[in-house]
Amino acid sequence: MVARITKASRMPLNLPREEQKIVIRPRRGLFLAKLEADIVMSAVITAANVPKTTAKADTICINPTQNIIVISTPDEERARYYASVRSLYIGGRSYETHAYCTAPHGTVKGVIRGIAVENTAEDLHENIVNQANPQALEAHRIGNTTSIVILFAGTKVPNYIKYGSIIVKCGLYRQHHNLCKTCGKIGHRADVCPTPETKICFACGAPNPTADHAARCKPRCKLCNGAHATGTEGCTNKYEAPFVVTQRRWERRNAASAFSSQDFPQLPSQQQNEAHLSKRGRSRSRKRDKSRRQSASRGRSTDGKRSENMNYNRNQQRPGNVINGAQAINPQAANRNPLNHVAEAKDNTIQSLRNENEQLKQCIAEQRAQMQEMNAKLNQLINAQQQQQRQVTPPPPQSPPQSQPRPPTPKENNTNSAMEVQVPVTTEANSAEPETIDVARTSEPAPKKRALEYARERRVNARLDSLEERQDRLEQTMKANYETLSQGIKATNDRLDATNARLDTLVTPVHGMQSTVQGIQTKLDALIHALTASGLIPQQAFTQPQ
Repeated sequence: MVARITKASRMPLNLPREEQKIVIRPRRGLFLAKLEADIVMSAVITAANVPKTTAKADTICINPTQNIIVISTPDEERARYYASVRSLYIGGRSYETHAYCTAPHGTVKGVIRGIAVENTAEDLHENIVNQANPQALEAHRIGNTTSIVILFAGTKVPNYIKYGSIIVKCGLYRQHHNLCKTCGKIGHRADVCPTPETKICFACGAPNPTADHAARCKPRCKLCNGAHATGTEGCTNKYEAPFVVTQRRWERRNAASAFSSQDFPQLPSQQQNEAHLSKRGRSRSRKRDKSRRQSASRGRSTDGKRSENMNYNRNQQRPGNVINGAQAINPQAANRNPLNHVAEAKDNTIQSLRNENEQLKQCIAEQRAQMQEMNAKLNQLINAQQQQQRQVTPPPPQSPPQSQPRPPTPKENNTNSAMEVQVPVTTEANSAEPETIDVARTSEPAPKKRALEYARERRVNARLDSLEERQDRLEQTMKANYETLSQGIKATNDRLDATNARLDTLVTPVHGMQSTVQGIQTKLDALIHALTASGLIPQQAFTQPQ
């Protein structure tokens, strides 16, 4: 019932969040659910003195459950006009109203307690809304109590705030369910009750209670079905869930549903459960449902704890071939581990990264082998060039032995004018024959063969220089390739670490799912044990066939 009332009290989701909201609470028995929507719209626009052409940009919504009117407007001036409405004229009668602006979107309410009633609204604003509490926007007292409601910017309420010079504990403001003590219904309060003439007992709901009704009154809570008046002290459902709490739950559900079906193993489907249970017949299932309710009622003692006959140790060794409840519904449940799928995906990812790392290592090994082969060929080429240079370059010429010149003869003296002398020169053809050398030609350059040898030597040196430059370029290229491969290996290792970290974060929710599955399995085991112990269902129904 509480969930139905809460759902019916919600406003439409298409109201813009950034616009200002004004609530008008009618009094003196104005029943909004029985009025036409256009009549209410005309009465509100007329009371606020807003032109109809301008009011088309606003949104007026009737909440029949709470019996209030909500107005959404983007203009601050029109918001002040709507908030100044004090009465509505409908059906030839004037109804008193109370209008106020609601808290804007993106804010949250907190509450502090123990503030003296003597402090005025100005004192509250001065002591709370200041630089010591930068998130505080507004503060007002709840009726004539010592509790103060504070409006904070954002979605979090601080644990402590500073009231003047003292630190005060602050908590999240939880609003009570709207209860009407006039008609006894849930959803609206007594100030906007559409039927103020109705008289009932708020404790038990009896209509038109008499003077001696208190002696035989049996209170019954409409929120928790407890033996007390609705919403009084001790009621576990007297508070509504704050919007920020509902929003956080919704975000957690969306975050949990964001995982794909491949991230978590699927539980047995409901169709398989129904198909398995339908094999036992309709009458048997009804009997089991009845016995299940009976066993559930007998399974708890008066103090709310489970009785001794429901205590069952699922870890103890089961005799024979008795199987547990999860195996009775799905025989493969015992062999299914929720972590197997995630662990397998993690192992596959790690194995693929290892394979990629091995490929990079093989590529580096091939590059090193090529570098060694090129160095060997280069060394062979250098050795061949040096050997060829040694073969081409002749040994340095040996100076011939100087012989003593013969004394000139008279005949030679006569021919001395020709400036020719006979010098014994050793040659390959005939080392004994003297060679005649012109003394005037001794100052000429070396023979042409010496110049050819020098040119060949220069070419060899130039080729050696080019080979050395090529070797330097090869070394630089190989060094760059080695650095690139090293960076690739480092990036692969970083990806491997990031994947391991992400997989570790994925494993954490799975542990929670595993504990949930184990809890369900424990409950099923306890239920089957209770059924078999009570004799409602024979034990052979949960025994595997031989």
